[in-house]
Amino acid sequence: MRARSPAILCAAMLAVASVAGARTSRDQPFSRERTWNAAIRLIRVDFGCAITERDVENGYFTFDWRDGRRTVPGSLEVVPTEVDGRPGTRVIVQISAMPTYVEAMVLTRLRAKLVSDYGEPPPPPRPPPTPPRSDPPVGAPDASAPVTPPSSSP
Repeated sequence: MRARSPAILCAAMLAVASVAGARTSRDQPFSRERTWNAAIRLIRVDFGCAITERDVENGYFTFDWRDGRRTVPGSLEVVPTEVDGRPGTRVIVQISAMPTYVEAMVLTRLRAKLVSDYGEPPPPPRPPPTPPRSDPPVGAPDASAPVTPPSSSP
């Protein structure tokens, strides 16, 4: 039996690690309800995957991802969060038996579906304007310096 190159073994271990620990998330500036509905339709209708479990209250569902002839388990979670200073959602996709680019593709397609169904979200709110800073005139006493009372002469 031939000895294997350490570089090949290292590359194989990294490939397995990137697939085994797959979990990808992305924040969306859409409400939890809209994101949930779009995610269910995306997975069930657009990708044709069977949804195996749903928990609306806790915001997750599991599904069977089809990859050719094999089927692998996956999950999608919708968590309320703040995005750009307004209510939004964090979407977490996990398909452990697949490379992370599959999860990223699901999130990209979900974003496109949200925009297609509901339109672009409004722009984030602008931060309030900061009042202009006024510097004291040249030669004016420093307001932060302690004030000493004038001495009185007897």
